[in-house]
Amino acid sequence: MRILQTFWTGPSNTNTENLVSMKAGWLSCEYHWMSWALSCLQAKAIFGEVNLVTDLKGKEILIDRLQLPYSTVSTELEGTLDHYHPALWALAKIYTYSIQTEPFLHLDGDVFIWQKPDEAFLSSRLAAQNLDKNLEFYLSTLNGINEQFTYIPSPLLKANYEHKDLYGSNAGLLGGSDLIFFKTYCEQAFKFIDENKAGLTKVNTGSLNFIFEQYLFCQLAAVAKIPISYYGKMVDNPLFKDYIKFEDYPHVQMVHPVGGFKKYPHVCDHVAKKLRSDYPEYYYRIINMLRSGGANMRSAIYVSPLLKLDRLPSLAAEKPGAVKKAEPLFDRTNAAIDYLNKKYPLNKLSGLKPNISRNEFIKQAKLLLPHNPERDCLLEIFRLESTTNSLLKKLYANQAAVTKLYKEGIKSYKQIQEIFSLPETELLKIKINRPEHYKLLKTKWHWKLDYKEQVHALIERNFSEAKSAQPVLLLPDELQHNVKEYYLDELDMIIFDTIKEPFTIGDILPEMKQYFSSEEIEENYLSFKQLIINTIKGMLYAGSVKINS
Repeated sequence: MRILQTFWTGPSNTNTENLVSMKAGWLSCEYHWMSWALSCLQAKAIFGEVNLVTDLKGKEILIDRLQLPYSTVSTELEGTLDHYHPALWALAKIYTYSIQTEPFLHLDGDVFIWQKPDEAFLSSRLAAQNLDKNLEFYLSTLNGINEQFTYIPSPLLKANYEHKDLYGSNAGLLGGSDLIFFKTYCEQAFKFIDENKAGLTKVNTGSLNFIFEQYLFCQLAAVAKIPISYYGKMVDNPLFKDYIKFEDYPHVQMVHPVGGFKKYPHVCDHVAKKLRSDYPEYYYRIINMLRSGGANMRSAIYVSPLLKLDRLPSLAAEKPGAVKKAEPLFDRTNAAIDYLNKKYPLNKLSGLKPNISRNEFIKQAKLLLPHNPERDCLLEIFRLESTTNSLLKKLYANQAAVTKLYKEGIKSYKQIQEIFSLPETELLKIKINRPEHYKLLKTKWHWKLDYKEQVHALIERNFSEAKSAQPVLLLPDELQHNVKEYYLDELDMIIFDTIKEPFTIGDILPEMKQYFSSEEIEENYLSFKQLIINTIKGMLYAGSVKINS
């Protein structure tokens, strides 16, 4: 079976001058290229070969610059799809399917496969990642098609799907041996788009990809009575959480961060750290490509002159445009002041600035907001950001501190992957402890902000909520050259309180029994044990506990 991937950079007349900055739905450009590298390298490791269909720009990046080890490279996509809308990225995959002359399996560039599919799957007439059932985006897009398009294939007609369960075949993996079916399917997919070019902008153009690739594939197979083999179990929840469980490595078939998951910071961090751990040569090749191309990376550590690594050329000074992480940051405090100014204009909070001494800010806030219950909320976010800034300054004070923290991050991720690959008897012997660098704050609101554009919504939410226990750990976030917030739930807090000194994972289990009813433990001890182990695993990956070396 021929293993395939497709990378289309878009119509050749599109401005691709700064192609290295392409995000392709990811939180930042480095994760896009790291995703391609990890996907290709894992496919190569599992199947022994992987073949690329791309265009000239795609070849320039993936092959000439990143040197990914594809077995063969075709640039047949060059100019082939120039007259199609750039949002119709799945047409490039459809084209790849259409030119195959032998059984194949196609993998998306955001699919990371850890376990080889069995022979029954690989020898199927038709195969796909998983069956989708009743996911809302299928229905909303199909309805838009029926309202706006002039040419609608029979499987897409409203009369044929209304009041019925909707099924599609997730094309993270897609292939099979029935090339006659694929010829018909690909022709119908292209005809559907060709006949409706005038109406493409009347619907969400990008959403059409899921219809002409996944829904049409599934429906045509059903009409032809050709069974489809699926690699994973059926998905009926749009969150697809089973496909982002990097933490379950090596006991997970595959990871496929679809849609919005590409913007989840922890998903992006796993992609980066996994590639850095398993394939460092390719990881640093990507970093060097982006640094030399002037790309704006979320991974701010790589534009800091304080990081000294043999794999990276030294930077004489901070890169232009890089975020000055050592400077005090009070985004949420300033947003809170703005919120209160609008709500209470007579209080004249406009003169209150967080870049003064901590004591002076607290004094002024108390004068301007006497006996105001929202004052506690303002002071809490100020104290949180002030403490964060102090820790930031300490963690990244000099070259030795920065480089040590960076190397510890590499070691930690590798250790976590290794210990959770051990037999359980050996895993339970592993000692864990509190991290070397942390600050624990007993906050009363949840302040975590992953995306700056959401800061005002965060402030409005917290200023309208009552106090509740929200303990938070401030921890190094070395790749972002920053400090991150890890909010502990009740079980996290119990475990953190327990390990004031090193404990083996096995010794933590009996310590936890007092917090559960005897009935819970006796009736399902295995579930109790797995809950504790999984919680510790999550805390290790977050950095809120560490392996005691």
